[in-house]
Amino acid sequence: MRDLKLEKKLFLNNIKILSFNSLLLAMGYVLAVIFMINFSYLTQDMVAFIGENFFSPIGIIMYTRIPILEYEMKAHEIIYSKISPHFKSVLYRIIIASIELIFILSCGFIMLKFFGGKFDYIVILFGTFVTSFYLGTIGMLFSCISKQTMVGYLVSFIYYFFELFSKGKYTKSFYLFGMTVENYMSKFKLLGIGLVVLIVCLFIVRKES
Repeated sequence: MRDLKLEKKLFLNNIKILSFNSLLLAMGYVLAVIFMINFSYLTQDMVAFIGENFFSPIGIIMYTRIPILEYEMKAHEIIYSKISPHFKSVLYRIIIASIELIFILSCGFIMLKFFGGKFDYIVILFGTFVTSFYLGTIGMLFSCISKQTMVGYLVSFIYYFFELFSKGKYTKSFYLFGMTVENYMSKFKLLGIGLVVLIVCLFIVRKES
């Protein structure tokens, strides 16, 4: 019972640690995108394009800083001396960020439905979440390795733009924006890779703490 209370306290504490600025920025960005599009052409293909090309960078904003928040606050030595393992805090932050990401994307697609969109809500939400999560884990890994948030942002955005302009010429079935070419199975592949990257990142955090 005591352990459960400790875990609950740790979880709630990490909600406070995560900056709400990133959440507000992501929500503002989604709203800006929605009100810039033409509501007359909200077909399945168009909404998939909006989700993957415009909504997906939210993951970079929300995940990249997670493993090195203590380094940015110059508090990593104190944190690493705690009784509770640091990697557990990082894992809780990832779970919290994922819930927030799903919430933001859900609100965005609900609004598109409200404005007359005709698309498979669950499929589009899942595919966009995977793309966003995958980009976020790449940023998270490189920020974790370099201990520099800007490195994580830079690498993940370079990858994003590389895929955007190469249109999957080199990544084939692992194309980041697979839904735009009706390759929905690519989402499962990217999800698998993203989870592996996430595990590697947690391993690095655990080893360093």
